[in-house]
Amino acid sequence: MSKGAVKTANNNKMDWIAVHPGLFDYPVKKKNKVALKASRCSRCGETFFPERSYCRYCLDESQITNITLASRGLIHASTIVYVDAPSGIKAPYAIGYVDIPENGVRIFALFDSCDRELLAPGREVELLIGPISMDTDGKKIIGYKFVPAQRKGFCI
Repeated sequence: MSKGAVKTANNNKMDWIAVHPGLFDYPVKKKNKVALKASRCSRCGETFFPERSYCRYCLDESQITNITLASRGLIHASTIVYVDAPSGIKAPYAIGYVDIPENGVRIFALFDSCDRELLAPGREVELLIGPISMDTDGKKIIGYKFVPAQRKGFCI
């Protein structure tokens, strides 16, 4: 069984696979929050996503610590794509960059909305881990994406 895949209790077959192993833990345990895995260099303070084994700035391997990123961020930039992705994501879909101020890192991500107002720079978003497409065998491909943050039952 490949890393990032799970067997169901009913049919002993894998019913999902991670878009890329090691980006996040899935399924998420009830006591844990969804989070992306990253690395931080203790020497220079840089944060990297995804995890790295060495710092690309100081080239130091001994000072890398694995961390989890905060689950909220701010949209830096976004766009809506109107062509199906080779990976199986059906158009239209939104992609862009999210700044995670708590960790000082900017990451590339999918968005769970194609509403231009909700994709404006500066909008607060929160992490969601779940299906992003299906593979040719009908397995769910699990990935990460960001959704508009909720406040008191309303999207901001």
